Amino acid sequence: MRRLTLVLALAVVTLAGCKKSKKDVQYVEEGGSQLSSAVNVADPKAAIQLLRGFHDVENGAWRWTGPKFAVALRPPKEVPAEGAKLFMEYAVPDLFIQKVPSTTLTIFVNGKALDSEAISKAGSFKLERTVSTDLLKGDVVTVDFALDKFLAAGSVDQRELGLIVSAVGLRGTPPPAAPAAPAK
Repeated sequence: MRRLTLVLALAVVTLAGCKKSKKDVQYVEEGGSQLSSAVNVADPKAAIQLLRGFHDVENGAWRWTGPKFAVALRPPKEVPAEGAKLFMEYAVPDLFIQKVPSTTLTIFVNGKALDSEAISKAGSFKLERTVSTDLLKGDVVTVDFALDKFLAAGSVDQRELGLIVSAVGLRGTPPPAAPAAPAK
């Protein structure tokens, strides 16, 4: 015990003798906002935009969600008058449908509800909804999702499980179509 006390006392004395640099810490912001308009949820750089409800990356390509999950997205630079397109690429495994035959996914953009998505079959899907321009003001768009039914913790996993998501984003004005080839 005396030896431990002596070691701790020496550590405190040594640390107290260290001098701090007089230089101030400088914070440098590079490139402005680091938010993207679309995220691949498996990309480590996208993790900052996954606000809540996402589990760890699996198979290097996707994440399970919980029953409620949210993302932060940058509004697209160019948005047509009718608004941008919110999209989400997701999958529903057979096991989910066996235990939860139907569920409804509600979607909120900056607190405003969009049309919900009824889910009642297994497979890969791409959700797409129009987001009005009035919801795209500012630097950040928050998109909240909520399932009314999900796989409860302990039913197939220790976690509450919702959907398997691979990408979420906002799409603005599509690139112009290539000119048609001249008729012969």
